[in-house]
Amino acid sequence: MPQRDSAAARLEADRAAHDRVVEALLRATADGDRDAVRGLLDPTATLWVDAAGSAAATPGVVEGVDETARALCRVLRPGPDVEVAARSVNGVAGLVVRQVGVVTGVVSVAVRSGRVAEAWVVLSPSKLERWNRD
Repeated sequence: MPQRDSAAARLEADRAAHDRVVEALLRATADGDRDAVRGLLDPTATLWVDAAGSAAATPGVVEGVDETARALCRVLRPGPDVEVAARSVNGVAGLVVRQVGVVTGVVSVAVRSGRVAEAWVVLSPSKLERWNRD
């Protein structure tokens, strides 16, 4: 069973790296540090935004470090009535945005080589309904 143990150890290391990147992204966006966010992104970073029915962002694809960092900082910006926290999203660490206690956004990321390579932002109220049932 050495192969299975090796695969499990690799998966655990990958998950730990993923968690560290998500926590760093949370800190950087909380501080409004766009340079730190850029440093967490893969040079080919791509962001998909599902904002159907939301005025918070334009739906579509954002590509490149600068545009992706700008979009993530805008979506994950905390405020007086806005809380951003690390939570399990699709079984791995992601970020959840709450405004006055209501989930208004969910961000999941794919981490490769210690950087965010892809990110998915869901702002569509109809797709966030289950997040607000708890």
